[in-house]
Amino acid sequence: MPSLKKVLFVIAILTQFLLSASSEQVEQYLTLSNADEELVELETQYAQMQNRYLASESNTSEDKKMYDIEMISIRFKSYLEKNLSENEMEKVLQSYKNVIFLQFVSATSLEVKASKEEIKAYVKTFENNESSSVRLNTVEKINEKFNSTQAIALHYDKLIKPLMQAAPRGSKLDDKYMEKSRESYIKSTQEKTKEATLFATRDFSQEQLEKLLDIAQTPAIETEIKVLYGAMAFALQEFFLTLSSGYDISKHQR
Repeated sequence: MPSLKKVLFVIAILTQFLLSASSEQVEQYLTLSNADEELVELETQYAQMQNRYLASESNTSEDKKMYDIEMISIRFKSYLEKNLSENEMEKVLQSYKNVIFLQFVSATSLEVKASKEEIKAYVKTFENNESSSVRLNTVEKINEKFNSTQAIALHYDKLIKPLMQAAPRGSKLDDKYMEKSRESYIKSTQEKTKEATLFATRDFSQEQLEKLLDIAQTPAIETEIKVLYGAMAFALQEFFLTLSSGYDISKHQR
């Protein structure tokens, strides 16, 4: 029969894995990852989008609903708390103590502010450039970790697919169409994120890129990315479903 001390020890260990991430941990994560600033920007953009849509002819709904934009941040935080354990969140936070990773987070925030033309121009310098093949290959591996197929697919399944199906006439979209749509979304997202990652790491040396790849391959990052994509899908789902009630998808199919 196991001793009481051993039983209590096992319970203590299991509790770390079962307890949800605390609100304090989530707030710390939002600050370190710059997600708090990005959420504010998203809410501003989507508030403007909602106002334009409600005033447009594209909205065929007689009852033009107004969504509380602040719910985006609330739902995002809630998802993180429920889908990351206290132990998992602690390991994620440890990643943000790495200088190279923090440089990448900072560079990614600056990349968001760059124009599409600026990013495209930089990416074009890698065309037919054999001397840059090693760097390009390393960045592709990094991007595959920070924007994994599994995470992007989760985002599609939790947000894009329900949005398309909830729209008027969306129920008529067959499985074959949805599967092609899913594959296309994953492919285009991976391509866009690869270009963004390539641009964001333009000032990184090859040695720094190798160190960043080591970080990207850790279980903590894999957990973070999957939950992050899920959190964004959950945060935006109600907002877009509210808008989709007046969106006729048949008028926007290609």
